[in-house]
Amino acid sequence: MYDIRNLNIWKVSSLDIFRCRDKVLEADVSKRKETIMSDKCQAVFDEILSLVPTANFAEIKRRRGGKLRFPIYINKSLMETDLDALELSVRSSNCLHRAGYRTVGELVEAIESSEDLKKIRNCGAKSIDEIMEQLFCYQYGLVDKGRKIVYINKVLELNRA
Repeated sequence: MYDIRNLNIWKVSSLDIFRCRDKVLEADVSKRKETIMSDKCQAVFDEILSLVPTANFAEIKRRRGGKLRFPIYINKSLMETDLDALELSVRSSNCLHRAGYRTVGELVEAIESSEDLKKIRNCGAKSIDEIMEQLFCYQYGLVDKGRKIVYINKVLELNRA
């Protein structure tokens, strides 16, 4: 039996989930040459480039040593959204379920960066990349069409340093 208490990443969800608040996650993307990206995420990154041509996330990640910071807006619906909404691979999904995560909100509340995901048993570099990429794409998909450019600019601002 796998005991999640030994992972040191579980936090009790905030009781103040009815207000929308944001949290910044930092994805430490691997420096592998090959990147496997889902078609859905590829479409999201293509859309981002069409909206804001200066939003070259590959260049940002290269400049920042593989790290990309992005905001996650936490609200009641995110707290209740099942992890299946992220459309993760079986391995990544099993890692998160085995660690005790059932909703996207629980996952977002528990992690500060992709470093926290490394503590999960069998969650390797590819799984971590996939989880953080899907979190970013899921958050981008939740943003209203009129505010997508504002969201992209916020991501670019967070990654200027």
